[in-house]
This record gives sequence, C-alpha cells and structure tokens, in this order.
Amino acid sequence: MIATGPLLAAASPEARAALMAQTTMLAVPRGGIILRQDTPADRLLILLQGSVGLSTAEQEGAATLVEIAAAGDALSIVAALLNMPHAVTGTALAPCRLLAIPAIAFRLAAAEDAGLMRAAMEQMARQARLLMDQVVNLKTRDATQRAARFLLHRLPAQCSTVDIPEPRVAIAAWLGMTPESLSRALHGLEATGLLRLKGRRVDVPDRAALHRVSLPRPGASQAARRV
Repeated sequence: MIATGPLLAAASPEARAALMAQTTMLAVPRGGIILRQDTPADRLLILLQGSVGLSTAEQEGAATLVEIAAAGDALSIVAALLNMPHAVTGTALAPCRLLAIPAIAFRLAAAEDAGLMRAAMEQMARQARLLMDQVVNLKTRDATQRAARFLLHRLPAQCSTVDIPEPRVAIAAWLGMTPESLSRALHGLEATGLLRLKGRRVDVPDRAALHRVSLPRPGASQAARRV
C-alpha cells in the first residue's frame, strides 16, 4: 500500500488486489517518453520512483512544461478515468519506475469502490490546485522567490537537505524562467547564506528564512515578469 501510493491505498482490499493482479511494472530511463499528448489513455500510470515532466504543445509549436510529477502521482488519472486522450506528453526527468493499470479496469473499479473514487477525485483536485498555484506563482513572484518556493515545496518536513534529480533546464521551464535566471537566483540565495549547493543536493540551514524570501512583495503582480 505504501509502495503504490495513496490512490490504491484508498481502495478496498478486494479492489486493490484485483487491480494489482492486472498491473505491469515499467522502468523508464531519463529522457524516455512515458505518455504522448493526444494519444488514447489506455493505462493509468502511477509513478513509484523518479520525476516526470508533463508538457503540452500546439501543432508545430514548442512544448511548454506545465507540471513536474513526483512519486505517488497518477500521471494519467483524468484521461484514464474519463476515457479521453492524454492532454500532455510525459517525459522522464530522472530514471522512473511506474505501475501501469489498464484504464478500463481502473474505471470499473472506481465505479464500484467509493474509497477509490474519492481518492481519484482528491488527486484530480490537487492537480487542479497545483496548476492554479503555478499561475499565481508566475504572476506574483520574481525569479528568486519562485526558486525559493520550489525548494521549500521539495524540502521534506523536519529536514534541511533535499536532492533535486531533475535537470535545471526542466526546473527553469516549469518556473517560467531561463536556465541562466534560475542559476543566478540559486547562487544569489547561496550568497546570502540561505542555502548551500552541492551538485544535485541542496542544504537549507534556515527554512523559515527561505520561506520569508519566497513571499511575494506588495505590488508584485504588476512587477513580476517572465525572465
């Protein structure tokens, strides 16, 4: 239950066992395509380990990174539950392990199991909230504030160190800035003693101080811009 994340943990033992009997395990290397925009969502994919960038693109247009999924997330839950095509393309930003459940089996199980359906709705609501937060983040925070907030969200409770497996170019795209702007923001935070950079590892000696830096300033919605 812990390994498969909160979605399957919410199902009844019978429903969970029936779904697990139909699952397959996927291992995807960094850079591998996990799902493609506008293709049928014939599987529900639950990310067990790694990080996945979810991007969308118009015809002949450049892709826009809209979300970074982490372990425990169900990547295709909306499309799988509603029997719709994928709205995004998913690319492994770090080596990934996933569970793949046939979408039709998941729909049937959710229709009969109130706990599973409730967990699915909660996950979809969280994803919608994250997208709303991302819009607010882009409108009200400058590059340094966005970088600080990103690190705070990644930092586990009661911990002062976090590993960031994703390439900085992907993080920068998600935060709405150039890689150069992200690098300047991180090194600026390091210069003030708010963090220490050690490759992919980041040490945060004072979480409260970093939180204060991440807060938008009055009038920020007019001043913040894409960098």
